[in-house]
Order: sequence, then C-alpha cells, then structure tokens
Amino acid sequence: MSPKVSAEYMLQRRREILDAATKVFSQKGFHAATLDDVATEAEISKGSIYIHFDSKEAMIDGLSERWQTIDDEVFDAAEAMPRAIDGVTYIVKATIRRSQRSDFGDSARLGMFVWAEVLINPAVAKSQALLGEKWNRRFHALVERAKDDGDIRPTFTVDSVIMFLGSLGGGFFLSRVWDAKPNVADAEKLIDAFISSLR
Repeated sequence: MSPKVSAEYMLQRRREILDAATKVFSQKGFHAATLDDVATEAEISKGSIYIHFDSKEAMIDGLSERWQTIDDEVFDAAEAMPRAIDGVTYIVKATIRRSQRSDFGDSARLGMFVWAEVLINPAVAKSQALLGEKWNRRFHALVERAKDDGDIRPTFTVDSVIMFLGSLGGGFFLSRVWDAKPNVADAEKLIDAFISSLR
C-alpha cells in the first residue's frame, strides 16, 4: 500500500515546479524550453510534472495565478486606504519596488518571454489577457475614484493617467531585464510630484 501524500506536500511540489519553470523559461525562453528542462531543474521526473501540469502553457497559468495573488494583495491594501489617490500612488510605488527586488530578475526575464509568446500562442495570450484585464479593471476603478474625489483634475482623463503610470511601471520592469540600476528613491519622488500635479 502506497503512503498518502499530504495536500501540503503536493502544494510544495507545485511551488518547486513553478520555481524551476521560472528559472528555465527565463534562461532558455518559453518557446525553446522543454518540460524535460523543467523536470531536471526541479530534480524530479517528467512524469511527476504531469501530476501538476500537462503543458508549458499550464505552467504559465500557474505562474499567472501566483502573480495574481501578489497583485491582489497590493490592490487590497491600496483599496483599503481612505483616499483613492494614495492607493494609486501605493500601487505604482509597489510595482517599481517589486521590479527592482534582487529576487525578481528571473521573473522579469520570464515576463519578456511571455509577452513575446502572447503574439504567437493563443493559449498564453488568453491567460495573460485575463491577468491583465483584472489588473486594469481594479486600477481603473481606483483612478476613477480618485478623480471623483477631486484628486485628479477634470482636464485629465482616467485613461491618460493610467497610460502614463502604466508606462512608468513598464519602464522599470524593462530596466530590471536590462540589469539597469535606477534610483528607486528618486523615482518615488518623481511619482509624488506627478501625483501632486494631477490635483
């Protein structure tokens, strides 16, 4: 009789596979990497991977769930703030800080490969669209609330504010991929200045 495997063990094994996938996909690219590569990195058999994921696309879905959990925590904190504009500022700064963490390099490189894969792989495009839609919906609602509160002048549209702040976050994400060393403290001062200029 085989021993029972605990739910916690299975969850830990899933985490290890996703960690291995992040490393392998970021080094070889999503398209070139194989499930064998991920199994080797995770130090498990390829068959063990299939218990958790039936494809590389399923691993991207699993990583998207992980990224969504992080995003949800940031948004929950931002949306709980009494003033929506403070929540907007919090999200932008949290995005920049996250992109510059020392342990974010593989995730940043993986993000670039996933963005490229979106252009040619409908399954990856679908999962990333769902991830992006939720983020955009929550951020749009927060910026709209800040505008309704009078913290964003009527001359600025919600979409233009989102586009500018999103481009800023994207730029810091790319800087991490390129291994640039931006001054985060200075960037946060610039964010504060921009947010103040909206009023």
